Amino acid sequence: MKKALLLTIAAIISVGTAFAANPILRQKYTADPNAFVWGDRLYIYASYDNNNPSSSGYDIKFYTLMSTDDMANWTDHGEVYSVGRDGPSGYNQAYAPGAAVKDNKVYLYIPNGGSGIGVATAVHPAGPFTGSKTLITGNTNNNTNVPWLFDPAGFVDSDGQGYIYFGGGPADGNPGPGSNLRAAKLGSDMMSATWPATTITGATRSFEAAYMHKNGNTYYFSFSQNFTNGSADIAYMTGTNPLGPFTFKGTMLPNSASGGGNNHAGVVQYKNNWYIAYHDRKLRKTNNVSSGEYRSVSVDKLEYNSDGTIKQVVATDAGPDQIKNFNPYDTVLATTMFKQSGTIKTAICSAPNPGTITNSNNNSPGTAGDKCVMLVSITDGSWVNLKSVNFTNGATSFVVRAASASAGGSIEIRTGSQTGTLAGTCAIPATGGASTWQDITCSINMTAGVKDYLYLVFKGSSNFRISKYIFKSGTSTSSSSSIAASSSSRAASSSSSYNVTCNVNNLDPSYVSGSNVPRPNVSCGTGVTVGTAFIFNLSGSSNELDGWNSNSTHAFWTPGKKDITLSEVTCGSTKMTLNPALSCGSFEVVAESGSSSSVAESSSSSEGATPVVNHSPLATNHPQAYYSLKGEPLGNAKPQKAGIYVVKQGNSIRKIAVR
Repeated sequence: MKKALLLTIAAIISVGTAFAANPILRQKYTADPNAFVWGDRLYIYASYDNNNPSSSGYDIKFYTLMSTDDMANWTDHGEVYSVGRDGPSGYNQAYAPGAAVKDNKVYLYIPNGGSGIGVATAVHPAGPFTGSKTLITGNTNNNTNVPWLFDPAGFVDSDGQGYIYFGGGPADGNPGPGSNLRAAKLGSDMMSATWPATTITGATRSFEAAYMHKNGNTYYFSFSQNFTNGSADIAYMTGTNPLGPFTFKGTMLPNSASGGGNNHAGVVQYKNNWYIAYHDRKLRKTNNVSSGEYRSVSVDKLEYNSDGTIKQVVATDAGPDQIKNFNPYDTVLATTMFKQSGTIKTAICSAPNPGTITNSNNNSPGTAGDKCVMLVSITDGSWVNLKSVNFTNGATSFVVRAASASAGGSIEIRTGSQTGTLAGTCAIPATGGASTWQDITCSINMTAGVKDYLYLVFKGSSNFRISKYIFKSGTSTSSSSSIAASSSSRAASSSSSYNVTCNVNNLDPSYVSGSNVPRPNVSCGTGVTVGTAFIFNLSGSSNELDGWNSNSTHAFWTPGKKDITLSEVTCGSTKMTLNPALSCGSFEVVAESGSSSSVAESSSSSEGATPVVNHSPLATNHPQAYYSLKGEPLGNAKPQKAGIYVVKQGNSIRKIAVR
């Protein structure tokens, strides 16, 4: 009995080690996490540690962006910020990043080593970043003359007022611990500040890593302590004003979590849970690296006591619970993974990879075109996996965007483990070069149900790359065989569906924002009559989806708005949804007769495509009812919180974006 018990314990330890969630990225070194919510996803900016010297010290010039919507599977968006490219002018280092979100923009705060702090902004977390300039310099009159002018943290209060926290210094610095951290009000533009700054007092053994979050009416100011008491713990204070005064409360995260050396942490609320992101040295240890500042970001759950104090966080290998299953019927960026093995790395593509796939509604990060991220350094036997993947209807095909200079490579789709049940194999042909992308469709036999782990196992000698993929089932209502046109959106219909291929011609894909675009010609083959074509786009002050009626000859794009492109054609009495609309060529579409009788449900599992929604003619004599993307009723008043919502008015169902 004792022997059996020991074997069981050993098995549990083995599984926990092999499938530990922390650190969240293992293909590169990352540190100094700043977490924030954008749309329906949790994002983290982190310092890119790969270029640090092998002995000691730092050489940080890039920020890595990562995101998740289930707290288990993370998308590596690559090094989206470069100090040499994105500024501010004259900066040559980019130490721990700070970030804040306001008015649908991201504000990135960049320390130039410890000598100053700059700011840049973007309309998406992945950039591009613009308007970079210096925000803070050491100045006695401004009360910014701290030993280390770095570690900025942006914070936006519930009233919309922004703040920035920064500073730090050694134990023998001037000013010293307890007086070396600062806070200041930001201007309405989030790129200017009101001086002089406020000195944060009472921060026992303050060292670096200033951070602010708010829970209810209480402000929590956290920071890293120095090593004079043996370890650089993450401590915190509380107050009723974002500028203090604050009362010291104690340790929030013991330094044992970091594995020695410094630490840097940030707290964020996401989908009704609280989390703390921090860095440790687990990946360095796993890689048997004995020296150098090679850190790795981990995430754990944070909880409060009934009196509002924070329960001391226990750093874990397992990480927080996964909060929902992963949806394989949405477009998956190939850099989305739970874990990976071998030499696999991630990178931003040096050449665009549109192929037959056009992104819309932030399917890929960025604001213009297709920002390509990819898996590289793929070798025979290496793999990536996803956790808790819900194949509701199974899958009969796998579509992958790949680039390869030669044939000989393949992808095995397996469940359970890298040697588990084989659902199918997808051969990767020569596409014409390592930057020439092609969408490859392969037949598979994936049974229905939730798969604990889904593996893509790479085989062969061909050094191919992959950028995106998607699974399709025989009963899926996805509207296209191209990757970005797919969706998990489901709408109930009064009758069955069938597939037909339509051609879109006479459409200029290189339109200039704000200009008129010629109406396209749509043909669906012999025996199918095409009626009016519609293109829906985000326009007008209300940011609602506007249509193009049968009397119009042009669609109009409002300057500065992001297009949501859906095209609806009428074949006889049947409505068909076609996506994407802003391309010429052939697309497989799903045609559904009758009108939708329920609100569509959507569950995005990655930076996926725009969900396809069947549109009926807009009704004007019925009250509007608003729903979440999960179908939850929200009442008749337009939601005020930014996000995507479903509007039902009579038989009409449409989506709106509230900015």
